[in-house]
Amino acid sequence: MQEHLGLDCYGLEPSIMAVDMAQRSGVHAVQGTADQLPYADSSFDIAVFGFCLYLCDRADLFRIAFEADRVLKEHGWLIIHDFYASTPMRREYHHKAGIYSYKMDYRRLFDWHPGYTCFSHEMMHHGRSVMTDDAQEWVATSVLRKSMNNV
Repeated sequence: MQEHLGLDCYGLEPSIMAVDMAQRSGVHAVQGTADQLPYADSSFDIAVFGFCLYLCDRADLFRIAFEADRVLKEHGWLIIHDFYASTPMRREYHHKAGIYSYKMDYRRLFDWHPGYTCFSHEMMHHGRSVMTDDAQEWVATSVLRKSMNNV
């Protein structure tokens, strides 16, 4: 987005290796987690959760939603691209023993609130941009708009 649209892009990542890689690409990246965003209130027009919520501790989800709302400007856009399940599910994370991943409808963290409207919600297969009947492979991209004027 930064290169193609000329936007200032900021990133937050727990892995210092990923932060270094992002910084080399010109992204203003810092090490951290979504439950404590190191940004001022109303800092961003767009906030993106890209394949990260599925690994977050379930006890942190309210704090993560609060932090995203805090840094998102009025009339800002929230994009969530993550694993999807119509009812929450937990499964062992196949990349590391003892860790679990979680699938759910992550837009529900926001769209219950009258200040958020879901403009788009598309489901597809994890590895391909087509729909699948295999619920273990579902991914969703949700686009929500923040507008507290109507609240």
